[in-house]
Amino acid sequence: MFDYLKKILEQVRQISESVDDYKKLSPSGAMPAVAQVNSALKLLKKNKIEEAEALLLEAEELYPASEAVFRTLGYVYETRKEFEKAAEYFQKALNHNPIKKDLFIRLGYAQLSARLNEEARKTFERALKVFPLDAEVITGHGMALYRLEDFEEARKQFVKAFAIDARNLNALFLTATIDTMVGDYERAETRLSLLVKLAPAPAHLYEYAKLKKLKGDYETAEKLAVRVIELNKNFLPAYILLAEISQASLDLDKALDWLQVAEENELDSAALYMARANLYMYKEDFESALIAYRKVLEYEQCKNTDMKILICEILLGDFEGKEEVVKIITDGEDNEVAYMLLGVWNYKTGNLAAAETFFKKALQITLKLPVVYYRLAKIYQTQGDDYKAEKYFKLEIEKNPYHFKAHKDFIEYLMNKENFEEARFKIKKALKFFPEDAELENLLFYAGFRLVDGETSGYNVKELLKLAEKLEKNSTFLYADERNILLEKINK
Repeated sequence: MFDYLKKILEQVRQISESVDDYKKLSPSGAMPAVAQVNSALKLLKKNKIEEAEALLLEAEELYPASEAVFRTLGYVYETRKEFEKAAEYFQKALNHNPIKKDLFIRLGYAQLSARLNEEARKTFERALKVFPLDAEVITGHGMALYRLEDFEEARKQFVKAFAIDARNLNALFLTATIDTMVGDYERAETRLSLLVKLAPAPAHLYEYAKLKKLKGDYETAEKLAVRVIELNKNFLPAYILLAEISQASLDLDKALDWLQVAEENELDSAALYMARANLYMYKEDFESALIAYRKVLEYEQCKNTDMKILICEILLGDFEGKEEVVKIITDGEDNEVAYMLLGVWNYKTGNLAAAETFFKKALQITLKLPVVYYRLAKIYQTQGDDYKAEKYFKLEIEKNPYHFKAHKDFIEYLMNKENFEEARFKIKKALKFFPEDAELENLLFYAGFRLVDGETSGYNVKELLKLAEKLEKNSTFLYADERNILLEKINK
């Protein structure tokens, strides 16, 4: 028996000596994999990411079959937002432990973050074979389908996940976002109203605010978006949404103010400057839009932004060297921005038939292009197509009531047609957006003058003379001869 114990002790001594020898040869002292992983995790907590990575890469060479090493390297690359690398290591870890739910979920979401959407779908489908009734896995599968734009199937998965686990608020939230996307606003509201009661997080409040804006309830939408900022002043989408709400409420100054607050909070980004540029485009302030689009390019390169810059430059009359550039940049492009650029180029260079074709193609893709409506109106005015000219003037003013030139051109168009009654109506409408504007008030006087005849009551004449007196005091009156005719009429 003593011989037996002696042999065991000898084996232990030999093993210890071997380990000591190995430590001397290894640069890290060859700590066991678990110890190296624990050390790496401590470094990660201290935000010493590069040190953690170096330690784990060393461990990977020493322990090439360690799931823990691979998994922790995945965490490192997750932290560094190198999601494709993170996915690679989570997959290696999963190969060593193919029934670990956390690894499936980490891998799937890393793939989604790396835009490897089809691979993510396959990962979650593999996970479903092992965990068929797990709400987190089903939610991940729904996310992959969502990214692949299979929205109806994604919604089914989210509904299923929430039915399995009513605490899975992510599934409820994602279901509501799809409801909103597909236009099922009532169902979306039911879900989102419940969600903000259970968990009034910024993302949930923001999505509810978006829904309220879509439903035209701008007051509630604004209150919800403001709550988002109160909870998280760095939530940039909420500022952009507030600007959109203000624009929809026709308060453009307030819209710009919200974007200015975001900039003052140092939330500078491509999204912020794109929102600002689009707002300036809506105002037909192409100089300011051009500056904002150029700021966008400081944060991200995008062909559509390049085309929008060209649109602004051409609308501002900068044609030099543009013809070949427009041709090259729009080659093979099938989107509203490319068609709008081609339309603007042809419009400004006098090829109105081609401009009309490209503008109509742009509108087939999206109706949110008031810049196009105005120029189509001008094209049809030139062509003598009264029906279409009026149609597009009205559309432009409906979509962009702060476009002064559209109002003025439409009024003058109506006056040239001697439709003074309709012109007067349009002037009064325009004055709601441009109160006491001298140009519009002069046109109002002239339209009224042309409507006065022998049967007109003295009251209308007196109102016109009162308007003329006001304009004359401000040295902006343009129709002295017509005013004198009215004075003769009233004194008879």
